[in-house]
Amino acid sequence: MSRPLAVAGLGLLLCACGEDPELVRKRDQQRAEISKLEGELAVLQERLKDVPPDQSKDLAKLKADSEANRDEIAKLEAEVAGLEKEKANLEKEFAAYQRKYVVR
Repeated sequence: MSRPLAVAGLGLLLCACGEDPELVRKRDQQRAEISKLEGELAVLQERLKDVPPDQSKDLAKLKADSEANRDEIAKLEAEVAGLEKEKANLEKEFAAYQRKYVVR
């Protein structure tokens, strides 16, 4: 038998026999479940619209900037310590100079 003829025969057989009440009940249950799930899906999609955007990229950038700032602070503190040491040495040299060349 050819395929279109077989499909037509099967369709005719189903129409002649009527629909099985159990299958009708299952189909109706499935349609009800589909409607319920579509409603839940609509609610979830609405909730997703209200979700704030992902902030992880901004957070990663802020962490990197924070780390760079800490490194810069450490570098500047080391530089300040070096300058304070140099200032103390210059003050000692100046005091020694003033002792050596007293202004009268």
